[in-house]
Amino acid sequence: MSQPFNSETIDYLPFEKLENIRSSLSRLYTFIKRYVRKTISMDESGTPYMLALFSKDGILLDLYAKDKLTLEWFARGGVHAGGDWSSIGYNAVIRGLRTKTSLASIGDEHENDILKELAVYFAPINMLSPYEPYEPMEECGVAIITPIKYAWPEYLTMIRGTAHDMMITLQFNNIATMYYERSGKGVLSIDNMMSPDGTSLATYYNKELFRILETDPISMYYQPVSILIDPLPSNQELWEIQRTHRTVMNHPMTVTVHGRDIEVIASTDAYNQPSINAHGVTFYFTTQQKITAELSNKVANGAIKTFDDIIGVNKQLRDILQRAKKMAQTDSSIILLGESGTGKDILAQAIHNASQRRNKPFVVLNCGALPRDLIESELFGYESGAFSGARKNGNIGKFELANGGTIFLDEIGEMPLDLQVRLLRVVEQKQFMRLGGSKLIRTDVRIISATNANIEEMIGMKQFRADLYYRLSTMKLHLPPLRERKDDILPLAEHFIRNISGKIAKQNIMHFSKEASDLLLALDWTGNIRELQNLIECIVQIYPGDIILPEYIMDNVSWLTKKKLLESSRLDTAAPPAGQPHTAAAEDVRTEEKGSYFSSWPGAESVRRTPPDPDILPDAGRKAAPSEQPGEETDTAVRHHRKLSRDLLLTALAACDNNRSAAAKYLGISRRTMYRKMEEYGIE
Repeated sequence: MSQPFNSETIDYLPFEKLENIRSSLSRLYTFIKRYVRKTISMDESGTPYMLALFSKDGILLDLYAKDKLTLEWFARGGVHAGGDWSSIGYNAVIRGLRTKTSLASIGDEHENDILKELAVYFAPINMLSPYEPYEPMEECGVAIITPIKYAWPEYLTMIRGTAHDMMITLQFNNIATMYYERSGKGVLSIDNMMSPDGTSLATYYNKELFRILETDPISMYYQPVSILIDPLPSNQELWEIQRTHRTVMNHPMTVTVHGRDIEVIASTDAYNQPSINAHGVTFYFTTQQKITAELSNKVANGAIKTFDDIIGVNKQLRDILQRAKKMAQTDSSIILLGESGTGKDILAQAIHNASQRRNKPFVVLNCGALPRDLIESELFGYESGAFSGARKNGNIGKFELANGGTIFLDEIGEMPLDLQVRLLRVVEQKQFMRLGGSKLIRTDVRIISATNANIEEMIGMKQFRADLYYRLSTMKLHLPPLRERKDDILPLAEHFIRNISGKIAKQNIMHFSKEASDLLLALDWTGNIRELQNLIECIVQIYPGDIILPEYIMDNVSWLTKKKLLESSRLDTAAPPAGQPHTAAAEDVRTEEKGSYFSSWPGAESVRRTPPDPDILPDAGRKAAPSEQPGEETDTAVRHHRKLSRDLLLTALAACDNNRSAAAKYLGISRRTMYRKMEEYGIE
C-alpha cells in the first residue's frame, strides 16, 4: 500500500465511554466479534480491507483485518475504534443506519476528507425478538472498508450476506436462550477456546443463575467465570467437569460462590466445534427446593373447593363456616372433627383457598389408607437406598411437597404412636430428615388434620399422644352429622341432582315427589353427605323420567336402612299406653301426626297394623300362635294382603336374610300368600 490517505480528524470517544457502549451490547458485540474474526481469517484474496462493527449511533466499535499491517495503515490515516461517524457528513454507515438499508459510499460521495480515499459498504443488523410482543432487539451494523482503488461492487453483496447470516444465527441463538429462560434453571456456558491463554470465559448466562447461586447479578459476558465461581482449589468437581467435558444429569453438587457453599442440582451439555472456535460446557443449575416446588405445582395442588361450594342453610353449619373463614386468615393448626362423610375434606380445601397460602400447594395424606410402614416414607420422603425397594433417586415426601402451603392429614387418629413422635418434632421445630438422610430440611407448612375418632377418649386409652393433639388442635371445628341438619338434606340432594346431570349431559333435571322428600327426611343418613351423594348419583343415572319416586330411594338404600324404617314404623303403631283403647281411629290419628313416608307408601298400612313381634327377626325362633299356624292368616293380614307392594316384600326378605317363612311371619301373612305374592311380582 502507498502512503496513508489524507488524515483529517474524526471525533473520537474517550476509551471509558467506548467500553461502556461495548458493554451495553456485550452479548451481541461479542458474538459478532467472533463471527467477523472467523470471516476475516478465512479470506484468501489478499485484498487490503477491514470489517468494521458500528453501534446504532454510528460509533466505530471495532475494526478487524487479516493482518496487523492493514489495521496500522488505517489507524495512521485516522480510522480506528471510537470514531463518531455521525458527525462527519454523508457516508453509507449513517445513511444505512437511519434508513435500515444496505448502502455503499465511495470516494467523493463522502463529505469527510478522510473517507474520500475509501470505499464503504454497509449493512444494518436489526431484528425483533422471536416471541410476542416482538420487541426490537439491539441494533448495530457491519461494514467492509477498503482503499478506493480496491472498490468492488460485490463487496455490498458480501456485507449484506454477512449481516443476514449473523441475524439468522442470532435469531436461533435467541430462541435457544428463550428456551433456557423458560426452563426455570440457571444457565452458565463456560468456554476455554475464546481466550488466548485458555482462561474459562462465560459465553452465556441468565438471571436465574444469580438467584440460584444467591448472589447479586454482575455483567460477565466473555469475562472469566472465576469472577463469580471461586477458582481452584475450590469447586474441584465443577472445574473437573468443565475440564473433561463430562456430561452429568441431575447431579447434586456444592458450588462455592465468593466463599459461600451453595447446594445445587446440576446437569450439563458438552460442546466442541473447533470450526467456530467453540469448546466448552453448558451447566444447568437448579435446587432441590425448586424441583420440589415444580413437582408440587404439577401434582400436589389438590384444593379445588371453596366456601362457596359448601351447600347448606342450617344455622349451626353457617356459624361453623363463619368461624372457619376467620381461622383461614391465621397460620395456626386446625383439627376438623366429625363423623365420616360430613365433608371435612371439603372444608379443609376451602380453608386453604381462603388463606394467604392459596397459591401454594395443598397436599393430602390419608393416614388410614396406607400401611404403617409406608406412612413415614410418604410423610418425610427417603434417600436412595434407604430400604429395600427404595427408588434409585430417593423420593420426595409430603412435607417437602407442601412447603409454603398446607398439608391435610386425614384420619389422623390412625397414625401409629411412634410416628406421632416424629410428627410432633416437625410441628415444633419446622424441620425434618428424610429416611436414610443426614441433612435437615426446613419446611414452612400449615397443618390441617381431621378425624372421625374420639381423640380425647384415645388419649385416655394411651392410643394418641396428648402433646401432639394439643399442637394440632390450636383451633377446632366440629362438623355436625347430616341427621342433625335435616334442613340441609333437600338442598344438598337437589344440588347433587344438578351437578350429576351436568356431568353426564342429562337434559331433564329430576325432582322429588312429596313422598320421596318425606322419605329422605326420615332416613338416618349414617353415611352422611357422602351417602346422600352416592344415592342421588345412582338415581339420576339409572332411572327415567323427571320425578324421583320413593321406590327409587328404597331400591338403593341398604337392607339395614330398610329394616330400620320398617321397625320404626311398627314401633310407631304399637299398642297405646295402659288405659287407652287400641282403636283404628286412634292409630290413624298417630299416623297422621307422624306425617312419615309410610303414611302414603303402598303396603305400609299392613305393616302398621301388624302387632310388633321382635321374635320374628332372623335370629329368633318363635313358635306361631294357634291363630297364625301355617296356612292361616291373621284378620289384619286377610284384610290388607292385597296392598302388599313388591318393595315391601323385598324389604321383609332382606330383613329376614331371605328366609321366606320368617318374612311371611314378619308381614303377618301365610306362607301360601307369601309365595303367591312373590310369583305375582316375579320375585325368585
